[in-house]
Amino acid sequence: MIAPAHDRPVVVGVDASEAALRAVAFAADEARRRGAPLRLVHAMDWPLDGVTMPPPEMDVAGMVRSAAHEVLRTAITSATATTGTEVTATVADGDPVDVLRRASATAQLVVVGSRGAGGVAGLLTGSTATALVGHADCPVVVLPDPTSARVSPRRSVVVGVEGRRGDQEVLDFAFEEASARGTDVVAVHAWQDVVLGTAHRSMSPLVDSTGVAAEEERALAEALAGWRDKEPDVPVQEVVVRDRAARALVTASMTAELVVVGHRRRHALGSTTHGVLHRATCPVAVVPVLDGGSR
Repeated sequence: MIAPAHDRPVVVGVDASEAALRAVAFAADEARRRGAPLRLVHAMDWPLDGVTMPPPEMDVAGMVRSAAHEVLRTAITSATATTGTEVTATVADGDPVDVLRRASATAQLVVVGSRGAGGVAGLLTGSTATALVGHADCPVVVLPDPTSARVSPRRSVVVGVEGRRGDQEVLDFAFEEASARGTDVVAVHAWQDVVLGTAHRSMSPLVDSTGVAAEEERALAEALAGWRDKEPDVPVQEVVVRDRAARALVTASMTAELVVVGHRRRHALGSTTHGVLHRATCPVAVVPVLDGGSR
């Protein structure tokens, strides 16, 4: 039996990095807005490959586990300062991707940072986060490297809309986030014509760019139909741009609070999701969909 949405926790992956503490703060805010419990998870993948094992008389595994609990105690202190909801913590044996993927089965949201415990930029984005968003059962938010861009204040929830099946789940998440944050939704629909990649695309007599643009505007309007009635307090901006979707969303991320994209479950990441995850300057939420097209 699946627990009601409000009973399912917001899960955050925690290690000893500063990025993890930022992820905890973000997850705590999400839990507070959702009225959900917050669950901190530290994955202990032991023994480590390539590391010389110490003498058997040394309880290194116990020492590592003790250090993990200390990391979680620090994170709990940080989390309880910003949320009034229940906070629990778990040290789980296993690879971080596997641990967080299993946790996603009973969570309403999973949050991870952009740097690993070693402080290597892109470590999570290049490995753990990328693998996780491809197989998670719930939306995953990946936080950016905070040094990539500093913008204040940020506003708007930006959502990528394909105009295909799968948009419903993505839009539902985006509108809920915007409503909870008290901000607007910027719905971005990018399109390319068949000669976009050629040197003379602007001179091609075979493409009626004005007509195509009008069709794409109608596709976006149809995807958003009903949302203004469903969420009347959430302003909506419709953006149709002739560009690659990843580039359009990364550009929009420069001043956004959050970018939301869809991902087809159990499939390799599409170029749009991959590009946005690696280059966006604000948190990125990847929403699993049953038929998310090519994203």
